[in-house]
Amino acid sequence: MRSFSIIIPFKTGKHYLSACIESVLAQTYSNYQIIVLTDHTSNDDGSIDYIYALNNPKIEVVTDKGTLNILENWSRILTASHCEYMTILGYDDILQPHFLATINQLIDEQPEASLYHTHFEYIDSMGKIISKCKPLPQKLNSFDYLSMSLKDQISIMATGYVFKTADYIKIGGIDTHYPNLIYADLQLWIDLMELKYLATSPDTCFNFRLHASTTKTSKDKILLDALMVFVSYLTKLTNISINYKQVINENAGLFLEQTTKSIAHRLLRTPIHFRQGLTINEIVSKLSVKAKELGVNYNPYAIRSFRIAVMIEKSKLLTWLFLQFKRLYSKPIYQ
Repeated sequence: MRSFSIIIPFKTGKHYLSACIESVLAQTYSNYQIIVLTDHTSNDDGSIDYIYALNNPKIEVVTDKGTLNILENWSRILTASHCEYMTILGYDDILQPHFLATINQLIDEQPEASLYHTHFEYIDSMGKIISKCKPLPQKLNSFDYLSMSLKDQISIMATGYVFKTADYIKIGGIDTHYPNLIYADLQLWIDLMELKYLATSPDTCFNFRLHASTTKTSKDKILLDALMVFVSYLTKLTNISINYKQVINENAGLFLEQTTKSIAHRLLRTPIHFRQGLTINEIVSKLSVKAKELGVNYNPYAIRSFRIAVMIEKSKLLTWLFLQFKRLYSKPIYQ
């Protein structure tokens, strides 16, 4: 009977953690262990006391005596699993009772795959379903996965992917050079798919929680810095295979333009004293260098709403008026 390690990197948040762990303990497939990675601050709200009170032999708490940031804690995943297969679970996400059973069946059907996944639903901070994920083909190689991700045709999260522990160790685990691990999961899945391919069940088997801690609300400079690391990774891929080079040549330019637009729009919603000196011109300047390294065309000024954003930022009055307006009206005013 296959064994699975469910690894939960955790800082603080007892309410979400308890719901997460309860969802794992409700699995219909029984051969698994839960490993919670914590530091010495994780029990400030009684989270670790809650885990120990469960007195469940399936749960192991691995505590570091220091104070760890997200990168330091996630780096410990590399040596955490004791089982043949493993998955990383966000402490605020929820597994449906049939998640592991579905994954186990998927492995039976496609034992040669190097990565396994299921469909999922987004939930809000209260657990209410927001929407379904974008559908995934039942089989994908790393080239097609990269192509779909650059075109924003798939939903990419850190939760819900299962893989062999030996393969995770082989590729060196998740790359912790990414600020706040933004884009790190995308690189991880591509690297694991590079070994074989991704097999996906059409069943909906988990819930991914969207709230203020997710990528969508990360600080602008952190998001840009993470993007720079990801583009450097894309540059490396172009030297690995002609297939990667073709995918990147066809899609990376538009990806960078659309992402530049998104960061610029986010930046306008950030008061100047919170921007850490970041400007739209700096975003374009840095990404222009990266685009040149990739060998792709990059011209965000071709996007009308980006030109509007540039115009607003150049005027202190327009910037002030825009921020005042956004306080009253939260929906997008330009597309």
